Amino acid sequence: MAMIACQTELLCFRCGTVTTHTIMYASMYIKCTVCNRCSFAIEKPATTLMKQYVHDLPKRAFALSLRLKGEALSHPILFASSLPKRMIYKPIELTRELAEVCL
Repeated sequence: MAMIACQTELLCFRCGTVTTHTIMYASMYIKCTVCNRCSFAIEKPATTLMKQYVHDLPKRAFALSLRLKGEALSHPILFASSLPKRMIYKPIELTRELAEVCL
């Protein structure tokens, strides 16, 4: 997953006015907010992002297990054929997410 940037209108702490800001997301977490007018940036510390990521991981794993169960019951052959690929790529995906959150 690549870092995602979105634009929105927010009150800038430095400018004191509502201006366009760029919000950078690492995985699904806000990593940084930058005022497009004065370049004032607020970055979330990597330790905070890491705590959020680790906190959400069990919920995500549980949701994944429910999705997999549903797929296995509704389309067993398709599920079985996709499982080897998923077993290879899921750890890679999680490693990329973790690197994105930490860096």
